[in-house]
Amino acid sequence: MNEGLNVFIRLTLPQREARLQRCGLKAAMTPSGRAELEQRGGTAAEVNAIHMYHSKALSRIHRQQYIVNVFNLQVVDILALGTGQAMRQKANAHSPGAPGSVAESSGNQGMRSVRLNGHYAGGTTEGGPSSPLNRRERTAYTAVDEGWPGGRAVIAGPVAEREERLTADGSAEMQATVPGPYSHGQHSRRSSAGQLCETAVRALYCLGLDSGEVRLTALGGKQFAVVDVIPLSAADSGVYQAVSQALDAALALEQPGRPGLLMGMDPEFLLLRESTGRVVPASRYLPLDGVAGCDAGPPGTQGTFPVAELRPQPRGEPRALLAQLMSAVRAADRLITDRSLSLRAGGMPLPGWALGGHLHFSGVTLTAPLLRALDNYLALPLMLLEDARAAARRPRYGVLGDFRIQPHGGFEYRTLPSFLVSPVIAKGAVFLAHLIVSRYEDLTLRPLDREDLHAAYYSGHKPPLRAAFIPLQAQLRVLPGYAQAAPYIEPLLGYIARERAWDESRDIRGLWLSKEEGRIKSGST
Repeated sequence: MNEGLNVFIRLTLPQREARLQRCGLKAAMTPSGRAELEQRGGTAAEVNAIHMYHSKALSRIHRQQYIVNVFNLQVVDILALGTGQAMRQKANAHSPGAPGSVAESSGNQGMRSVRLNGHYAGGTTEGGPSSPLNRRERTAYTAVDEGWPGGRAVIAGPVAEREERLTADGSAEMQATVPGPYSHGQHSRRSSAGQLCETAVRALYCLGLDSGEVRLTALGGKQFAVVDVIPLSAADSGVYQAVSQALDAALALEQPGRPGLLMGMDPEFLLLRESTGRVVPASRYLPLDGVAGCDAGPPGTQGTFPVAELRPQPRGEPRALLAQLMSAVRAADRLITDRSLSLRAGGMPLPGWALGGHLHFSGVTLTAPLLRALDNYLALPLMLLEDARAAARRPRYGVLGDFRIQPHGGFEYRTLPSFLVSPVIAKGAVFLAHLIVSRYEDLTLRPLDREDLHAAYYSGHKPPLRAAFIPLQAQLRVLPGYAQAAPYIEPLLGYIARERAWDESRDIRGLWLSKEEGRIKSGST
């Protein structure tokens, strides 16, 4: 729990605020940051009766605040504090380890909590009073501020996927069920409550933590600013006893080397008409579903499902997954019949078009040490190989530790750019990722915890990161299973040693469809 607590402690308050902003989050943790937030005028999108009100007497905006409690990067509960002076009383009464339930704490006058059934890591808690999670051990609940217009409330808890208007007594909603821990699924992310949860989890992770309390203030437009972060300490851990025991039980079931690991991917690419410099929507050629399909583009881009995506069938072994990737490449080639189109991949092959190389894992329990191993031993070396233009992808995309819980029970690691830019890069990334997840407990170096290297990653400044990666390479090369993966990983490491970078202006179709199929099958590079 909170393996990076020393990172958090070493950071000054201004450094914490700056680090959060570097990761693409809004933060108001310092007096100057809070003053700027209080003086900021409300736009038409922001001024709404749910998240804030304007006091003419004080000539300032009073914003709705929330306390979000997180354990192992999963939201366990949310407390809506209200606005104005009453908010301060509630905030002071609510702290980790405080006695009594959230619904009963002295700071919650004027607020009801509607208890819901909840799940965590395969364990279910019923809504009855004897349930351990219905005491201070953090269950899902719905906070209803009696003063909110229309009785509107944020459905809070592990999933937090929607907002609803409650009836006067909340009777219908009391029968609702929260299906699982908050996930970074698409529907959750699009809702105001989903953005609230995601902001809290990202804030903790950015500051080296995985469990704790995050106080957020609403900015309107489904945006929130981080006001305070309090790490979960060993003294407070008893309040999370049920979820902690569930996590321990899940980790105890994992065998050395994780032979049950299953891996998938969905790397993206673009269709470009070079004569005009315009992106051709992938939906003209590719279906929504299938191993080669189309997907929505980044915000601000045009076209109906303009991005192409490969979705090979998941496999337990890296070479088998790469064979599925080749099958998806051939399917895309058959469907994209216009041979004059150029196919582009990487981080940002065209301005505004950020692409990802998302990897999926199941058969392993998601933990912060696992994510940090992927960041340091996979995202860092790929960053050393990226085209200079790919740095523009961060921090909106490509942030460290970016993940989503998936319906299949695993998770998606979303930090990487599209490794389709090179077959050698793709093979190295897949084998390296599989090795890291299989043995992450042996990979304990964290150069990206350092403030200077953290800043270098987000700015795309490679020299200090290249030096920092040398001891990580040495650790990788002595891992069990590295000898079998070496023919695929060593070419990637060789590129790093020679300070090479991929070229996002290249057409990748020829790279993948020449002799690459035979190379993957034979294991050569």
